[in-house]
Amino acid sequence: MKLNKTLVLVPLLIILVVSLSGCITDGLIKSGETFEANGITFQYPESWQVVNSVAEGSVAAVASKENSQISTVIQQVPSELGTDIQSACSNNNKNLVQSPNYINLQEVKTSVNGQPVILHRYIVNEADGSQKEHVATWIQMSDGKLYVVLFNTPLESYEQERSSYDLIVGTFALQGDSNGNGSSLQAQLMERINAFFSI
Repeated sequence: MKLNKTLVLVPLLIILVVSLSGCITDGLIKSGETFEANGITFQYPESWQVVNSVAEGSVAAVASKENSQISTVIQQVPSELGTDIQSACSNNNKNLVQSPNYINLQEVKTSVNGQPVILHRYIVNEADGSQKEHVATWIQMSDGKLYVVLFNTPLESYEQERSSYDLIVGTFALQGDSNGNGSSLQAQLMERINAFFSI
C-alpha cells in the first residue's frame, strides 16, 4: 500500500513542478509597460511607473510604485564627459572615486554587435546610513550617442529587483530601430549582463 501512495505522489509532484515552472517562465517573459519618448523605447514592470528625473542628460526615468528608492534613470551622456564610452565612463568614475561614500564592486568592458558596452556595479553609502546599489550600463547606440541605463535600489532589495533592471536594459532601444536588429542586440546584451552578474 505504501508503494502505491508513492507512485501516486510522484506524478502529482511532477505536475506541480511543471505547472510552477510555467508560471515562473511566464512571469519572466511577460513584458510589462512600454516607454516610448525622447527617441528611446524600453519596457518596464507593471508595478513601476514613469517619474520625473532631474539628473543631467536624463531622457527617461521609471520607479517602483511601492518604493520610489527603486528606480532606473536613462541618461544621454553629456559630451563633456567624453565622446567614446571608455573616456566618458573613466571621467565619470573619477568623480565617483572622489566621494568617500562610493564602493566599487566590479566593472566589465565587453561589446555587443561590435559596439563597446561597459557594465559598472557599485554601492553608495547614503547620508541616512543606508546603502544603495547601482548598476550602470554604458552603451553607444546606432545614432552614435552614448547612453547610461542606471539602476538604483536599496542594498537589501537588490536581488529581488534585479529582474526589473534586466527587463529595462534588455529591451532598451532607439525608437525606429528595426526589430530584427534590436532583438539580436537585446539578446547579446542580456547574455553579457548575465555573465557580469555571475562573476
